[in-house]
Amino acid sequence: MGELKNLREQQENLVSKARETNRKLYLAGLGAYSKAENSSSELLDKYVQTGSDKLGEKAEGKPKALLAGRGLVEAAREAVDNAPSKREELYNRFVKVGSEKRGEQAESTNEYLLAGLGAVATAREEGEKFINELISAGEQQRG
Repeated sequence: MGELKNLREQQENLVSKARETNRKLYLAGLGAYSKAENSSSELLDKYVQTGSDKLGEKAEGKPKALLAGRGLVEAAREAVDNAPSKREELYNRFVKVGSEKRGEQAESTNEYLLAGLGAVATAREEGEKFINELISAGEQQRG
């Protein structure tokens, strides 16, 4: 009889965890939709403004889509121009995090291994942070 009780408790625990996971996934989805809706209009406005700035007086009377396209091209150029320094910055960040994770053993560890360890740790941390932000946004959206 004790085994049956344990099985029932395990089953209830599993169902409870599944419900909580389902609730979090629902809220994260709702939060993602809300964030996408808000950020897409902000991004469009930013690209339109950048396109207008680049075209100057020629921007007057141009369609919003054309201005946004010009702004997107400028943003892509900037991203390409900044890629080498961003890549180096990210690599150094990963090495630092990997070194922190390895502690005293970091000095005798290959730099690429430290960078890999740091990348995994950073991805895990940033992923958790992102999901929690989405859940929070979903809770706010839901009211």
